[in-house]
Amino acid sequence: MMHPGSPRLPLIGRIHPTVVASIALLAFAGAARAQPLEPATLEPPPPESTTYDYSPYEQETIDLTVDKLGLEVDPQPDGKTVEGIEVVTLEVIEPRDPAPQFLNVFHTTSRRYTIEREVLLRPGERYRKVLVDETARNLRALPQLSVVICVAVRGSTPDRVKLLVITKDVWSLRLNSDVQYSSGGLEQVILQPSETNLLGSHHTVSARYELDPATWALGAQYTIPRVTDYQLRATAQANVIINRGSGESEGSFGGFSLGRQLLSSRTPWSWLTSTAWLYQTTRRFVNAKLATFDADVTPQDDQIPFEYRTRRIVHRTAVTRSYGWAIKNDVSVGAEYDLREYEVPAVAADPAAIREFTDERVPSSSTRLSPFVQYMGYTTDYVRVLDFETLGLQEDYRLGHSLILKMYPASAELGSTRTLFGVFAAAQYTVPFIDGLVRLGLESETEMEADRLADGSIQANWRVITPRLGFGRLLVDSVVLHRYRNFLNRFSLLGGDNRLRGYPSNYFVGHSVAANNIEFRTRPVEILKLQLGGALFYDVGSAWDGEDSLDISQSAGFGMRALFPQLDRVVLRVDVGFPIAQGGLPPGVAPASFFASFEQAFPMPNVQPPP
Repeated sequence: MMHPGSPRLPLIGRIHPTVVASIALLAFAGAARAQPLEPATLEPPPPESTTYDYSPYEQETIDLTVDKLGLEVDPQPDGKTVEGIEVVTLEVIEPRDPAPQFLNVFHTTSRRYTIEREVLLRPGERYRKVLVDETARNLRALPQLSVVICVAVRGSTPDRVKLLVITKDVWSLRLNSDVQYSSGGLEQVILQPSETNLLGSHHTVSARYELDPATWALGAQYTIPRVTDYQLRATAQANVIINRGSGESEGSFGGFSLGRQLLSSRTPWSWLTSTAWLYQTTRRFVNAKLATFDADVTPQDDQIPFEYRTRRIVHRTAVTRSYGWAIKNDVSVGAEYDLREYEVPAVAADPAAIREFTDERVPSSSTRLSPFVQYMGYTTDYVRVLDFETLGLQEDYRLGHSLILKMYPASAELGSTRTLFGVFAAAQYTVPFIDGLVRLGLESETEMEADRLADGSIQANWRVITPRLGFGRLLVDSVVLHRYRNFLNRFSLLGGDNRLRGYPSNYFVGHSVAANNIEFRTRPVEILKLQLGGALFYDVGSAWDGEDSLDISQSAGFGMRALFPQLDRVVLRVDVGFPIAQGGLPPGVAPASFFASFEQAFPMPNVQPPP
């Protein structure tokens, strides 16, 4: 998520070249929009997804559905003729769920056509499990669904089958929320009352309320997943930020986008145009309180509030041509406008101390207007697993290689603040580990000017998820980010509800970070359809600047994970962490820290182009 900022500036003359480039790219995309979905080459299809088993909850869903419909699962469907698609959309509250079924009156179930349009097989075609697997992945990515199961059932003759697609909606009229609470108090509340399945169409309309220790924000969003026969996706949102102390407006954030996605591994063309903005006062909160900065150049504690005005605007338009099927090669061309402006507000402190704060902790202002070309290469080989990021529901992860190379020139003569040549490169490889996996990734980002290397960073990450070890899995996740050139003066935060959970949130700050987390996650226990699991963890990490020596910190603790499949695929997480420190606890660190939030502490690493 971008974090906006400072005084507004006129943009019309400055973004005009980008708008022109955007119009040209969209015209090119429009000419290509009617291309067929078949691959351009005769490359063989990707392998079928490796599936180890269904969870007890999912197997019960299959058994109940086929029994109710009088069907029988076909164990060997490949190559048979598909004589029909059977879609079963389960209510949020079923007879087996511990809630009265009359509550379904307040929920709209997905219409049949919203599920059918994602199915990549049609009646009369041959059954191909590789396409069924991709159908399930596409449906599983939709936020309106929790359970997604695609199975073949016997047809009217031995050489025919039907595809049975079973989906279970999450509660569509809902109060989405993300509450981050620590031992220091309430750190963040996000409430997003929404209808995520308007009239069964998967349209989403929502309001948004966001609260932190200094501000609250209010806004709205509307998302249409499929617009017109060309299956465009459109989204728009706008939010205003209000200071809790003064009651006055402090900024805003929002954006809009329109585009055609790569809807399947056989879609040849996609395009996207998007604009996002963020105007705000960026603050660093430690343990739910505003942090301060103490400069080295003065003898006293300067107590400069760790805050600065941020103004960020990003516009991007791109067209992508996708080649291959089992091995994908996507080539994108586009144009970007990236405005970053930062300013420290007036504060009663020594000017030398303010300069040090600005030099060390405030990002550098910059404007970049540039074309770009990008290559992405990856496989469409997947593994289907259980109990990684969610509980009791199937999850899909891509195996093999993922490669990204993006190049973008910028010129001061065309509106940028600097003349530079930027390169982003990333590589990732994933292999299955019985019913676990191992993933390694490496990213590098550089921006070169005529006489110097202005920005340079390298990041390595790796994750090992072991096969099930009796009652659960062991997860090891590591990341190292080193910014060896830092003209943009970017920094990272460590501590709190994600890494080093025994310390207050955002307790550590530095230009570079390293962290290693070991966590044992139990299998879920089903209690009245609630999926409930536990966790034990040990965290190690450090944040540092420049040539500073690494100061390693440690913590350990335990946690709880819960999932209601009627409501979401995202787990509720509660962690209690204890700092491990020799020679006494550092200032402001309590003997224990408590955090409650949604999603696992550190999501599955995945290389992505820079935002």
